[in-house]
Amino acid sequence: MYWWIAVIKSTNNHILALQTIVLGLLLTYSPPVLAGDAGHILDSPITAPDSLLKKMDTLRLKASAGSAIVGYVAKQDSLLIRQWLRSEGYLDAKVAVLIEEGKAIWRVNAGKLWHIRLINIKPEPDSRMPVPLSGEAFVSANYENAKTALHWSWRDRGYLKAEFSKAVVIPDAQNKQVDIIWEINPGPLFYISDIHVEGARQYAAELAVKISRLKPGLVPAQQRLHEAMQHLADDSRYQHAMIVPDLQHATGNQVPVRITVTEAGWRKLSGDAGFSTDAGFGLAAAWVDRSLMQGNIEYALRGEASRTASGIGGTLKRPAWPAANQQVGMNIDYYRADSDGRRYDSVSGGPFWQWNFHHTDYLRLSLQAENVREEGIGLITLGPRVDVHFSRESGGMLPSRGWRVNAGVGLPLRVNSTGLWTVMNVSGRLFYQPVDWALLSPRVGYGRTLNLQGTVPKTYRQFAGGATSVRGFALDSLGSTGIDGLATGGLMKAFGGVDLVLMPSAERFSPVLFGDVAKIWQAIGSKTQPVWSVGAGMIIQTPAGPLRLDLALPLNRRTQDARFQFYLTLGDIF
Repeated sequence: MYWWIAVIKSTNNHILALQTIVLGLLLTYSPPVLAGDAGHILDSPITAPDSLLKKMDTLRLKASAGSAIVGYVAKQDSLLIRQWLRSEGYLDAKVAVLIEEGKAIWRVNAGKLWHIRLINIKPEPDSRMPVPLSGEAFVSANYENAKTALHWSWRDRGYLKAEFSKAVVIPDAQNKQVDIIWEINPGPLFYISDIHVEGARQYAAELAVKISRLKPGLVPAQQRLHEAMQHLADDSRYQHAMIVPDLQHATGNQVPVRITVTEAGWRKLSGDAGFSTDAGFGLAAAWVDRSLMQGNIEYALRGEASRTASGIGGTLKRPAWPAANQQVGMNIDYYRADSDGRRYDSVSGGPFWQWNFHHTDYLRLSLQAENVREEGIGLITLGPRVDVHFSRESGGMLPSRGWRVNAGVGLPLRVNSTGLWTVMNVSGRLFYQPVDWALLSPRVGYGRTLNLQGTVPKTYRQFAGGATSVRGFALDSLGSTGIDGLATGGLMKAFGGVDLVLMPSAERFSPVLFGDVAKIWQAIGSKTQPVWSVGAGMIIQTPAGPLRLDLALPLNRRTQDARFQFYLTLGDIF
């Protein structure tokens, strides 16, 4: 007798194993579920979602699977359908399986949709907190989402040990309604006891604490911690930051906070190289070092050299508390210009205060002193200056969208003679990719010099021409010329242009078409014709960065203008 039982059990186990193997093979080599398969579910008050259909193994069986296997799998799937209907508020739902011509059909008897009769929440939640309302359908997903949101709303306010002491749903089968009761035990309101920094190797740990603006005694609310992480992420010293309360080491209502940072390099060398027919070969380099006093002192060295402009300079700055996104420092620069409009030497510098909004955005207020030697005349000025830079670009060295704006206003006062002027310059560029194969980048610029006292010296007049204003014309060459053959500049300038980059996502090179326009006014109200230029070029992707080559043609060429200008740029190509 026992032998027969053993044989029967063994046989059943083998049959079950064989069925499992066959079912697995049928499902493995079966077609995907289509949206039209929802038609196999009859009398459902709501349409079955794709997420449910993808879970139903029956819909993936081939027609040759056989009625026995189809029926077995269909029963399992009927439980999925029933569970889904209940989660949508049909708590009495029943599902029957029918097999017709080897295909499964599920007939639904959903019953009535259940609703929420009342909801009782203690303590009373914030009025802005989304909670289930009386009369709404009782949907499981909405219930769980609201419950989780309520739980975390307490924790986000600093009640780090808030938990549900009661969370029940009481059904009323006769009226098809439910009552929801939520009771939360908030626990103590926590305060920051101390702050620990992990990952601080190059820069002092206290620097991260000050930049985060957290301090003992504050409530570790989620919004405050998020803002602290954003302050650290916006600082160029750090690549990433995470801030969490350390509940394991909390004492009473005092909790330590842990800041984990990923630091950026403290030394950086960057540069640009290029060539143009008006300026010749050019090279610019910058060195930044934040290593002094564990990041509390930063210095920068810079230099450039070309046929038309050369100079060297340095900056020393340190964070200004209480907010480390502010800095104070000192600049000093020597600059020499030799273009078709300007020939002078200058030494300038002075203290400044800078407010950094983002990685590259800033507002700088400075007191600028300048000593200029031009045409045998010495000019010494002192005055305030404001500079702002904003940039929102995405896509790397070849932005696919975004914009940038630069603006500066100075008020130089001549100290070795009579003179007071206002000098203003503003420029902006937009990056827009209307289709995958084209990047459109228009730009505009405006400059203005106001004569408040004394004749405006050539140093502070407005000039245009060259790669940064209107390509195809020599640097600073626009406008009328003086007896020395150099452009005299004007009191006002305006320029604009547009670049069209074709196939901007190409791996090797992208063709470029562009056009520019500019105008110089010698005086307010004077009539001057604008100059125009067009050109073409290409952007080549190299291991050292994008390389841009452009050929620009002046459309209304003057006698002194060359037939064309050629530009080559490695690095900043816009």
